[in-house]
Amino acid sequence: MKILVTGATGTVGGAIVRGLAGTEHDVVALVRNPGAYDPPEGVTVVQGDLTDAADVRRALAGIDRAFLNMADDDGAVFAAAAGELGLDHVVLLSSFTVDTVLPYGEDNLITVHHRNGEQALDAAGVPATFLRAAGFDYNFLMWASGAAAEGVVRAPWLDVKLPVVDPDDIAAAAVAVLSEAEPAGGAYSITGPAALSVADQTHVASGVLGRELRAERLDLETAKATAFQGAPPVFIESVFRTFGPEAAVLPVSGDVEALTGTPARTFAQWVDRNRAAFG
Repeated sequence: MKILVTGATGTVGGAIVRGLAGTEHDVVALVRNPGAYDPPEGVTVVQGDLTDAADVRRALAGIDRAFLNMADDDGAVFAAAAGELGLDHVVLLSSFTVDTVLPYGEDNLITVHHRNGEQALDAAGVPATFLRAAGFDYNFLMWASGAAAEGVVRAPWLDVKLPVVDPDDIAAAAVAVLSEAEPAGGAYSITGPAALSVADQTHVASGVLGRELRAERLDLETAKATAFQGAPPVFIESVFRTFGPEAAVLPVSGDVEALTGTPARTFAQWVDRNRAAFG
């Protein structure tokens, strides 16, 4: 089987490529800048832009299945091409916001982006699996910039518990679906094994790293002013709503284990693998 992986230079896409490399599948990585990408042995690299119809059709030539990490067009170009070419199956990196009611509704850019992506594949008649991921473990690094020098983690919400997920589990779920003889379609909630607050995460990180860390509240408006500098206010507000109190309604799911046969990784495991990120 020939499988295309988009977003191959990213955290999730890169892990998917590594997970598929060396298997019986032919793996193709679609990247914008091949010169900056060092693929695993045996992986074919194709240059292209996901918003360029000619690039996408060229990348999909001979492809049976694909992993899609959408570009700014909400996956519209890819979905149209996949439908025209009759792709066997697509795994889409989607978001819990698609079916979780958050403030702003249809004005929440995160919700709109992923909902449009799912709908585009459905409208094009492409068999698909939607991996509706919770917030990533590495979002903790947004608040941990002071961890190395000061031993302080500063965040606007210290007690909001979210079932954050290890990106490697999203990748493992995608690899499992793409490798199945008959891929599981539909939508899956991809979360970590426990709902953790920033205070909880700080405590876990302190234990794993073997150093004292403490969590302090950061003024919300200060946090917004320093995050994603240069981004439109509606984007910043939309992102903040995905890890604010309103997002705490997302329950822990067993879908990672259901798809992969392995329990979701803990936040402690993620910290241990990423010690260098904490200085």
